[in-house]
Amino acid sequence: MLEQSLAHFIPRPWTHHVRWIESDVNNPGYIFVAIEAGALVQSHDSGRTWIDRIEQGPYDTHTLVTHPKAPKRLYSSAGDGYFESFDYGESWNRPTAGLMQQYLYGLAVDSGNPLTVIVSASMSPWQAHSIKDAESLVYRRSEDDNDEWKAVSKGLPEPSGTMISILAANPKSVGEFYAANNRGVFCSTD
Repeated sequence: MLEQSLAHFIPRPWTHHVRWIESDVNNPGYIFVAIEAGALVQSHDSGRTWIDRIEQGPYDTHTLVTHPKAPKRLYSSAGDGYFESFDYGESWNRPTAGLMQQYLYGLAVDSGNPLTVIVSASMSPWQAHSIKDAESLVYRRSEDDNDEWKAVSKGLPEPSGTMISILAANPKSVGEFYAANNRGVFCSTD
């Protein structure tokens, strides 16, 4: 029954829906809205007016994060890859060294270090969300790894049969991350 439900949940290419809403922890009037298969739009006046997606920005953002120790910085985990901005989305970088899959879903940033980022990745939406063909990984990027993405496997289930993970960082415990998927809930403290 779960497989049948997931097959009907995945939106068709011509549909758009809000996937994520993030207010900036450094500037409460700034709101970012990720529209899956559509755009990343933003408001700088608490939602009175909106700025449309810029051309080189993410198109299919699934998760967007801001960080209290990184003013103006945006992190985007998207169906079209990983994106970072250091100027509230006026321009975007795509650091992909070591990242073998480009369909990204979950994203979390270490509460104590805005340079440590984890993402969940798969080859396609189908492999990410279909239990029948599921295959996904978690990647980590930090200063310690020369800013190159490294696949994380210790303590996580094998990629084959694992649906793409939802990720979270503990805001009260530096270095603590959580991953939830069809195999369970997992915690890392390093």
